[in-house]
Amino acid sequence: MTTDAKTKEPPALRYLDPGQVRVFRSPDGRVRATVAEERSVIAPRFLRVHPLTDPDRYLSIREAEPGGQEVGLLRHWQRLDRESRELVQAELDRRYLHPVVKRIVSAKHFWGLTLCVFETDRGLREATLRDTRDNVIYLGEARILLTDAEGNRYDFPDTGALDPASRALLAQIL
Repeated sequence: MTTDAKTKEPPALRYLDPGQVRVFRSPDGRVRATVAEERSVIAPRFLRVHPLTDPDRYLSIREAEPGGQEVGLLRHWQRLDRESRELVQAELDRRYLHPVVKRIVSAKHFWGLTLCVFETDRGLREATLRDTRDNVIYLGEARILLTDAEGNRYDFPDTGALDPASRALLAQIL
């Protein structure tokens, strides 16, 4: 079978080393990135390539608009100069905020929703859970990532380490 449609080659991956990237705040207060002294990106987005399994190995640097073009994959971003590293870390902290759950304080079921109070490493958090089967990611035998109705993620790094009451509540939730 033949086709007249031309196949488009996927863009080549461009790997960047820390010496090729500088992230800074411009005089107007916006974050910018200079890549290999050839390209400037206004309000770059930094995305972890493997956010759950290897979060700090590679970062994708992308243009700001949704679906923005990838500028390159940054290796060893922790080796950036201090200012760049701090700005990238702040962006990653904002984007990938997911509190670590220490204890489940309560879980009440109402009309297809579960209202939970979690004690986390960032204090008490209230979460509304809907259709938990679709909002749980199992990351090994004892680790789960739970997403609430607002898109907030909660990390349970070791469900077996929870106290017995929390484990019982988690079993009701799941």
